[in-house]
Amino acid sequence: MINYLIGIAILMALIYLVVELTQKPIISIFIKALASLSFIILGMTRLLVGAFSYPTIVGWFLLGLASGMVGDIILSLRPLRPKEEDKLIIVFGIISFSIGHIFYLLGLLTIDHFHPMSLLVGLLVMSIVIMMSYVMNFRMGIARIPSYLYAFLIFLMIGQTIFLGVQYSMAFPFPLIVLGALLFGISDLILAPIYYANMNSKLMIALNLITYYGAQILIATSIFYL
Repeated sequence: MINYLIGIAILMALIYLVVELTQKPIISIFIKALASLSFIILGMTRLLVGAFSYPTIVGWFLLGLASGMVGDIILSLRPLRPKEEDKLIIVFGIISFSIGHIFYLLGLLTIDHFHPMSLLVGLLVMSIVIMMSYVMNFRMGIARIPSYLYAFLIFLMIGQTIFLGVQYSMAFPFPLIVLGALLFGISDLILAPIYYANMNSKLMIALNLITYYGAQILIATSIFYL
């Protein structure tokens, strides 16, 4: 069953990728919602299958996936709204995804203690993001501070994921969680110049979507083995 669900999630992500690249905003919102729903269904189906080794983390991860879907829908409104609302919509998207990363982090903390080095990872990457935003002349408006805080939060979560995976010798399903978290970070690093420097070539958009949906599908799949 899991193979079919993974296949459906991948197929929906690919369909959305094609629709997004053909710039059909109305259809894109609908397909994007279905693509996001597919990775939530993938994760939720685990509730029907047997017992859990880490039951609490499953709930937190499902909430993280749901927050991602909400964030997807919010950001998909950008082409349909006036240009002056663009940065405000991005901020609301950042808030939704930030909540999702907090849920992921809370889930990870149910497995083991917080690794202080994760703070350094978050601070280091946030510092690099701040520096690069000025080097690349990002036009961030009201989204500047929320974007910096988001960079800290997501890489705090990624740091915790990596250190936890190392602590448990990358026993399954930690490779799925670690790779999913890393792809999430990469997708957002690609998204920043798309949003703030108009580097919105089809290649950049494709790379962002492939890494993002890869991240969410891997995290949703990891739930089956928790």
